[in-house]
Amino acid sequence: MLPAGKSKSKDRLELSTVELAFRIFAALRAHPHINNVLAHISRAQWGEVERAPKRILDMSSVSDDLSPLEENIVDLMVGERGITGRILKPYFQSALHGLLEPSRAERLIRHINILYLELEWKVQHPARSAASAPIEALEEADDARSEPQ
Repeated sequence: MLPAGKSKSKDRLELSTVELAFRIFAALRAHPHINNVLAHISRAQWGEVERAPKRILDMSSVSDDLSPLEENIVDLMVGERGITGRILKPYFQSALHGLLEPSRAERLIRHINILYLELEWKVQHPARSAASAPIEALEEADDARSEPQ
């Protein structure tokens, strides 16, 4: 299954998160470079790779719920770092758009972007948790605005 992005709206199914996750897993495995990278970062634990999209695509997931492998996959889906990131991001997004209605695909892309931003925030603020990140970021912005110039 390669992402086509050309499916007509009526051809798209209302997929459960589990079914969508399996189809995304299959699409990632079908790409030779992405397949090799996933084998490497997972230490060839394909069961873990197969489970990872379920949690990543679950709209109730937050970054604190993710395993290190899932964090790496989110980074590849969003970060555009290195060759793999530049390959995987558009490939993954094309697969989502080929499988889902545009609004659902965009919601999932935004959700994964939020996971990525939470993970990046945790790297920059290691002593704080991701759950407090939005509140603390707002407080820091308020403090900066209230300081005399």
